[in-house]
Amino acid sequence: MLTAPSETSQRVLCKQYLHKGEDYPECPICKHNHETLEELMERVSFGFAPYREMLSRFDFLPNSPTLFNAGSNGTLSACFKFDVEDTMESILDVGRKAALVQKWGGGVGYCLSALRQEGAPIRSTHGKACGPIAVMRMYHAITEMITQGGKREGAQMAILHCTHPDLVRFITCKEEESAFNTFNISVAATDEFMQNVDTVYKDLFDMIVSHAWANGDPGLYFIDTAERANPTPELGKLTGTNPCGEVPLLDNEACNLGSINLSHFVVPDSKHPGYGFFDFDRLKGLTHLATRYLDEVVERNFYVVPEIQEATLRTRKLGLGVMGWADALAMLHIPYDSQEACDLGTEVMKTIQIAGHEASDDLFKTKGPCPASSTKHNMCVTCIAPAGTISTIANCSSGIEPHFSLEYTQVMGDGTKLQRKIDFGNFVPRVANEIGWEWHVKQMATFQKYTDLAVSKTINMANSATIEDVRSAYVAAWEQGCKGITVYRDGSRVKQAIYQGDKEFYPTDVKFGGRRKLANDGVSLRHKFDIGDMEGYLHIGLYDDGAPGELFITGVKEGSTISGLLDGIAILTSLALQRGVPLEEMASKLQGTKFEPAGMTRYEKIPTATSVLDYIFRYMILRCSGKSLESHEFSGMLCPSCGAVVVFQEGCMYCSEKCGWSRC
Repeated sequence: MLTAPSETSQRVLCKQYLHKGEDYPECPICKHNHETLEELMERVSFGFAPYREMLSRFDFLPNSPTLFNAGSNGTLSACFKFDVEDTMESILDVGRKAALVQKWGGGVGYCLSALRQEGAPIRSTHGKACGPIAVMRMYHAITEMITQGGKREGAQMAILHCTHPDLVRFITCKEEESAFNTFNISVAATDEFMQNVDTVYKDLFDMIVSHAWANGDPGLYFIDTAERANPTPELGKLTGTNPCGEVPLLDNEACNLGSINLSHFVVPDSKHPGYGFFDFDRLKGLTHLATRYLDEVVERNFYVVPEIQEATLRTRKLGLGVMGWADALAMLHIPYDSQEACDLGTEVMKTIQIAGHEASDDLFKTKGPCPASSTKHNMCVTCIAPAGTISTIANCSSGIEPHFSLEYTQVMGDGTKLQRKIDFGNFVPRVANEIGWEWHVKQMATFQKYTDLAVSKTINMANSATIEDVRSAYVAAWEQGCKGITVYRDGSRVKQAIYQGDKEFYPTDVKFGGRRKLANDGVSLRHKFDIGDMEGYLHIGLYDDGAPGELFITGVKEGSTISGLLDGIAILTSLALQRGVPLEEMASKLQGTKFEPAGMTRYEKIPTATSVLDYIFRYMILRCSGKSLESHEFSGMLCPSCGAVVVFQEGCMYCSEKCGWSRC
């Protein structure tokens, strides 16, 4: 039986997943010709009724490339990883393989640790090595090119070993928000490194955590912890991961991911309305079926190059994970940040782990072993992926993340805005930034205990979190057996240009209604802007403490009507600033507004704008405030689907207004 998708789910399916073509009927929702949802489920289930029922109920969904490409000649895997060797041939060959993978919607991780440091001598040519950062720049350019015609925007991970001579360059390479925006970066940290972060490696570790506090990068990949769980060490080391960090892989390996919707396994308690219990028996059965499904994806997969096919079929790694965890907890009235939640998580993941390996054992009896083992059919069965877009399709919370917000504006494909609210009756769950980092780490470690591969989860922190909080979270994740960690401090991607430390942006003695006057002789910022075919200048008058108090806008060669409107905007903004209205509050209302002129700009930190207002207030925030525009991180990008702000969450880029777009 097909579960009716939510309106959001249907819009996402129409735009990204349903195969298009004139042979299909016109969709009454999006008015385009594409396959129906029933046809999608038939295609993705490979015509097998039990798979079709599981998928149609949204009890389980595979990763996006399977939904995109099943029944066609595209790859079905989401995650790939390549080791870049210290030769020109390897650098170029990895770029070629990455391009082919990303063409079909896969994400790529790179281990760059074998590359010589920048400037090292090259004996054969008597030249100098370009170093890891230059290679990243090349792969970044390839990804931007492939994105133009690919299934979705490319996602990449670069990993560099903690002993590499270019580590400082690597740690600082994303200081500019627009730099390497297709990449997540992580440092491969050994046990020896982590054991000595207060002594031998203190300066390096301080640099890592301060940059992570400032903008979310780099994360850490605990390479020795991952290697201890390597099921095939004789085949090579797990030198890196996929873009979101949940799949440590050998060179050229791919992994097929899928997620079980845990919110569908909470059974209401008829005797106690509003409460329920977790159905472990049904979870076991569904896990068996989902494991069989993912193994069949391995069989039916299209591998873009022979090396990937050989490496993947040798170990037949699967990545069965979960989504809807925060929903399930809320339905059971269990706080996310509680021992009760961690205890239930242990039982849930233990059940999936045992049932998944039982299913793999059954496959061994019928299909035989994989080439890497004489006793196993799949060398790995479980991992926890972000499940970003597929959780939108399934109308549930993503991965094992807590709810990011209880209320948000949702933008439909036709531009319609809907106000949405997460409602669990008289139980109100705490959202991500209200939960201490300690519980974020503990939840990740809880699920890692019964996960073959790794767990992708962002350790969310409030804007007030300190560098010491980041340091403590990184150490705690290693101590508790996690294989990696990524943190995000709310608002940290919008750089503070004027203040340092914890100085408040607006003076505490300024109240609404009272006017704060600018000095007659003061400092101002001047900025020339180009938006589409419009040119102009911004002049921002500053108080002695650097806070903005006055705005002038001049349009070049604009008529009286446009000039008058710009003057009006400037006057109203100036009056509001002088009476203590926070710049962030104005920006949150006016950024993202859409009208002409709009389009490309010449300012690299704001490459596109949806209107003059959008540009002006994003620029003022960028130059004058260290606080975020909204309750989540502004990445400096706009959603290519609906034009809303793009945010960083769970190690990837997502549309802030939930239209369904994500880079991963």
